[in-house]
Amino acid sequence: MKKLCFGTFATILKICMAKRVTQKQLCGTMLLSIAPTYDIRSDDGTVSDLILGKKNLSPVVTDAAPDVDARDISVFFKEKVLPMLDSNKNSLIVLALKDIIASDDTIEPETIVEKVNNMTKEDIVTCNSFVLEDFLAGIFLYTVLNVENRNCENSVREITDEYIQSFETQKKSIKFITTYNNFSMEAANEVAIDARALVLLAETGGRCQKCGRILGIKKEGNDINYAKIVRLSETDDIILCVDCEREIRNLSEEDKLALLSDKHDLEILVKARDATSRHEIEKQTEQVLREVDLMDVTADTQLKMEPIKVENKITEKRLKERVLFDVRRFYEGVNDTLDRLAGENKLNVDRFAKSIKRMYEDASESQISQSAIYNLLVETLFEKTGRKYREACEIIISYFVQRCEVFDEITK
Repeated sequence: MKKLCFGTFATILKICMAKRVTQKQLCGTMLLSIAPTYDIRSDDGTVSDLILGKKNLSPVVTDAAPDVDARDISVFFKEKVLPMLDSNKNSLIVLALKDIIASDDTIEPETIVEKVNNMTKEDIVTCNSFVLEDFLAGIFLYTVLNVENRNCENSVREITDEYIQSFETQKKSIKFITTYNNFSMEAANEVAIDARALVLLAETGGRCQKCGRILGIKKEGNDINYAKIVRLSETDDIILCVDCEREIRNLSEEDKLALLSDKHDLEILVKARDATSRHEIEKQTEQVLREVDLMDVTADTQLKMEPIKVENKITEKRLKERVLFDVRRFYEGVNDTLDRLAGENKLNVDRFAKSIKRMYEDASESQISQSAIYNLLVETLFEKTGRKYREACEIIISYFVQRCEVFDEITK
């Protein structure tokens, strides 16, 4: 089981620190934020034991921690700790910490884990926008105040380069902001995420289907317009504000049927929006393919034209899900576009496929992860075609994963 402690926290930052920084500098500097006189930046043994989860933090640190101002720790992290990290890996740090916090069964959902803004475990797991210095300082302070670091070796061993790299495909989901707005911090504990409510709100544009008022997804016990799900038939729900939910009990069957008809119209509109979105993506994919500046290929680059299932050649769960999503939605569309461009003599498909194959072979020689290879291929294609449509480039690389130019079958 993954466990949040000082050792796992420090190990994540160590893996993601800038090349010029040592683990002694990083670990020692963080502890100076709480105890300015406790300097272990030249003590290899102590630093190593702390990061490996072999010993508890010194009482000099833990005794001082309850009296520190969490905001001061955040300022210190912004000025002293963030510059020690590789900024290209900030999203990976956040994703890894979110994953560990979510996986740690010793932390209850309502436990405050981020001590600067009093964010609970539940808040952190559902949030994707963070003030980085607050987030790191707040979790650091939690590990100092609340968690024994001794006997955490097994948890620390789970934090590897491969583990950090496994979040590469999710980096775009994390946003960094300079401050939290009032809603996110003051009302965070009132937010109740309900998957069905989110679907219904998407259909209505976030408004009550009956009166059109803007809705929020809130727990009971407040006086704002929060969303209520109402069952209209055995198979159909609608989303209403509190007032309309009360009134619907007295509606005539004719009025209820009108709401049901309106709900079906909304479902059709959502499907039409999705189809429009897919059409736009397909247009962008074709434009990328039309702008491909073909690379030189070696004469002996051979193509494997008997596709192997994606499941049989990708070991990383998140990358597999991403590629399968693209393949299921767009494989036939990309295939048809390639055939059409070949027929118009606008694209030498064989040569382009060999280019992708060679790019993959070159990348795989570096023995980097599958996610890193995938992202490198996407970035290369994106750069080569004018940096216009990254999502289209991702779809094209996913297509070649399925076709077998990218990734080989897993041998058993």
